[in-house]
Amino acid sequence: MYRMNYKAIMLAFLLQIIAGVVWYASTPVSFLGRYFSEGISILPSIELALTFILSVFIYLLFIAWLLSKVRIPSWFGQFFLVIGIWLFIVMPNYVFVSLYLDISEPDAIYILSYGVVNCVIAAVILPLWRSSRSIFKS
Repeated sequence: MYRMNYKAIMLAFLLQIIAGVVWYASTPVSFLGRYFSEGISILPSIELALTFILSVFIYLLFIAWLLSKVRIPSWFGQFFLVIGIWLFIVMPNYVFVSLYLDISEPDAIYILSYGVVNCVIAAVILPLWRSSRSIFKS
């Protein structure tokens, strides 16, 4: 079994935060009621931003921990494990959002799109950049 590679976790975390900023900046007018560039001074509250950052970090730590505990030796298998987690755990949220909240299909896809981006970033970086198993590490 491998240990978690904290450099890979931090790289994936930074890429996910950058993707989150881009995702928020491209928010459709139907959510904000205005164009993002018109209300640049109206940013999310500090509590909301910290909650977002903390939830992204906890999600990434969970995925890294899970990958360090499973016995899937190939990068391909670990990649599909992370994608499978998103498909079979997070994807049913699309059905919930579509059925119980009166949101159009493009808006529901936009809501779940950030999860797809996070999943792909984690599925590519974490399995490829695994921690070394050397017994000579200090």
